[in-house]
Amino acid sequence: MKHRFLRTIFLFATCFVASCEHPDLTVVTPNENIRPAADFIKNNFEMTLFHAALQKTGLAAELNQEGPFTVLVPNDVAFNEIGVFRPTDFDRMNQDSLRRIIKYHVLPRRMFLADIPANGVDVRYATLEGTSLHTSLASFNPTGGSAVNDLFFDGASVLRKDVGLANGVLYVLDKVMKPQFETNIQALLTAKPEYRVFVAGLKKFGLWEQFGTAGPFTVFAPTNKALESLGITEEVLATMDVAKYNAEELFGTYIIYNKHFFISDSKVFSTINADGRYSYKLKGSPYVMTYFSNTSYPEWILGYNLELKSSDDVFAQIIARVEYRQRAKVDFLCTNGVVHNLETGLVKPGQALKK
Repeated sequence: MKHRFLRTIFLFATCFVASCEHPDLTVVTPNENIRPAADFIKNNFEMTLFHAALQKTGLAAELNQEGPFTVLVPNDVAFNEIGVFRPTDFDRMNQDSLRRIIKYHVLPRRMFLADIPANGVDVRYATLEGTSLHTSLASFNPTGGSAVNDLFFDGASVLRKDVGLANGVLYVLDKVMKPQFETNIQALLTAKPEYRVFVAGLKKFGLWEQFGTAGPFTVFAPTNKALESLGITEEVLATMDVAKYNAEELFGTYIIYNKHFFISDSKVFSTINADGRYSYKLKGSPYVMTYFSNTSYPEWILGYNLELKSSDDVFAQIIARVEYRQRAKVDFLCTNGVVHNLETGLVKPGQALKK
């Protein structure tokens, strides 16, 4: 009995020592299971279309390299808003242009939220594409209140921040950024047939050539349908006597001079100094335009508002008021400013007659 007990103890000790000397045993190190950028994106259900774009442009392998990278990923809903619903939709796009846009969504650096200047507005960072994008961070109101940390890239709101990658960091955006690269406002408006009447009006009333200069300008571009609802068509423009109208009231009301406003900038300003409204008097006119952005029930989509009044008097007549809530059709960044779509006209020809 005694020998049997000793033999059992010996066998147990032998097995224990053998298990300690197992040559294949590995110790899990911190963060070893965090994937590099492209692999992480591939395995996230809300990023399927961005991953398809990476594969289509040949950038998936590059984003799995050492880096570091900061990847700004529009979620699938953001792609849906610009008409991309499935990976095959990328087949109809110009592949060189698609590659440039996707590279624009990558910074060749690791940039955490803490690295971005607090309350910084339109701070520029170089992208993998070679040009720079604009970053704004509404951190807090200096007069008091809790931290907000609303972050935007080229006007696109960040839904998830500081997602760790093996080779960098990732942010999730609610919109696809829309850089126009070498395109100025003239070229953008000319290329889009929905602004044909607006372009004709700008040319007719001497406001077109300025968009070939450095600017900057913020333009709320009314569609053909928007101007037609006011009685302005190409045929009507051809018959109008320029000398009888105030050009800045009729067409200049869609332009903010010397400003470069993404829609989100107004929201950032409202956090930083509690006043996100920008008001200005039209050139050669008592008319006053006020621009601001907000979210509204039930969509809670960040959009913009325009209000045109006959003067800066508190009780002045409101000539036009607009609310616009389409994320996919704003924040077109050009070389000399930003263009936003507008589907409601502001001033009828009769309201812009010289007194």
